[in-house]
Amino acid sequence: MNRSVIVRRLPVLDRPDAREIVISDIHGTLSLYRRLLAECGYRHRTDRLILAGDLVEKGPENLALLRYVMEQVKTGDVWCLMGNCDFTAKNVLFSYRLSFLKSVITSRRSLIMEMADSLGISPETMDMDAFCQQLRQAYLPELSFLADLPHVLVSPERIYAHAAIMNETDFGSDFREVMTTPFFLNTDQSFSRPVIVGHMPVSEYRSRTIDFQPVFDPARNIWSIDGGNVVKRSGQLNALLFQEGTVTTASVDALPRTTVIQSCRPGVQIPFAMSWNHREITIEDHAGSQTLVHSLWLRRSFWVPDAFLESGNVSEYTNYRMPVEQGEQVSVVLICQDQALIKKHSVLGWVETACLDMTGSGSWDTAS
Repeated sequence: MNRSVIVRRLPVLDRPDAREIVISDIHGTLSLYRRLLAECGYRHRTDRLILAGDLVEKGPENLALLRYVMEQVKTGDVWCLMGNCDFTAKNVLFSYRLSFLKSVITSRRSLIMEMADSLGISPETMDMDAFCQQLRQAYLPELSFLADLPHVLVSPERIYAHAAIMNETDFGSDFREVMTTPFFLNTDQSFSRPVIVGHMPVSEYRSRTIDFQPVFDPARNIWSIDGGNVVKRSGQLNALLFQEGTVTTASVDALPRTTVIQSCRPGVQIPFAMSWNHREITIEDHAGSQTLVHSLWLRRSFWVPDAFLESGNVSEYTNYRMPVEQGEQVSVVLICQDQALIKKHSVLGWVETACLDMTGSGSWDTAS
């Protein structure tokens, strides 16, 4: 298989008032994607839309999302990148690494399994070569669309890749570098023009609070925009909008919303957050529905609700107390007794449930 980095160069965007809008890591969530386009005020055939990889996999509407995007590409100024999750289409097309493909598509929501279910076939009950052949016969246009996507898009002003670029000349020597490099913001590279990537949820770069807003490092000229959609319980789908030297953001999530009915202004606090990549802990004690844990990364012990324990680790937990004002709208992530984990302006924090309108409490996730 050719492992070179495929680059596509975009024409100058010369339509008056047009914006360049970039979204990454949609992960088969068509309903959220359409909501985000509406939130952006997206104008088909006027704005340029760039989808920076991981169109499919892990979400509930993979095939519908893919076909929707394919139609957008046909009729508008819409450009897509290949993400590591989109690569499953190449696995099927070329019968490549079939044992790996089988393990991936049977362990999560998958475009390939949606296709297989429509045909009444299963990788669990048939030879993988025959499985892929039937998929190719039924879904060749969809699989080919994903397999033919470039790894890097270059506009006159910016560079787009799913995960990273190695340099500004050939961008990398292997497509895996630009699709899977983790923690691009933590490398020592810097660039002469903005580089926009997804792949790594931006919350993984934070240690004080859990924040899903896009991150910009001006010294290195890198934007990281993956809001953890689907892969994080409290994640969101982000958009970055460029227009005439200005940059704005927009986001949507699938969390239920409620209204603040009582203002709360916490005092001085020293917040911390546990990210997925630093989730290792040791358990020191347990009482009721709370566990006392020690984090070597944070160098401290603290109590957490059991709902945040998974396989002996803690992730997506913060002790941050969220200030709220009466009348504000917030997203509700989890109810733990008389406390609610909420999201406001893309940041997670805790507030007493007495501060919230809980009349729809039956719709909230509740810690057992």
